[in-house]
Amino acid sequence: MSGGKGGGSTTNQTVVEQQEIPKWIEEPATRNLQRAEAAQRIGYMPFRGLDVAGYNPTQQAAMQMNIDAANAFGMMPQGYQNLTATSGMPAPINVGGFTGYSSAPMYDLAIQQAEQADPTYMARYKALFS
Repeated sequence: MSGGKGGGSTTNQTVVEQQEIPKWIEEPATRNLQRAEAAQRIGYMPFRGLDVAGYNPTQQAAMQMNIDAANAFGMMPQGYQNLTATSGMPAPINVGGFTGYSSAPMYDLAIQQAEQADPTYMARYKALFS
């Protein structure tokens, strides 16, 4: 900084004191850092369970009755006479008696396609977690 009338200058310097880590926290902190290093090697773990519930038999029957009634009275659009309540749907997955759908197969396919599109990029990505 510049001084006052005398034209001299002064300098403000901050002296940083080195702090010692207390012994009682040193070992837990070291273990915590080691655990963090191990955890970062795991990588992304997508959810592989059911994301969306499947239709139960009662719901499927209600939808099918609607379709059958429309067919009986000629109300189905042309080309839809063989429509069922689950047309166009993949087979649901059964997990512990619950049926539903999982996005995991689509995720796996996307990863596979990304690897085919750019193997070098995927190798770099996977190297982050090894």
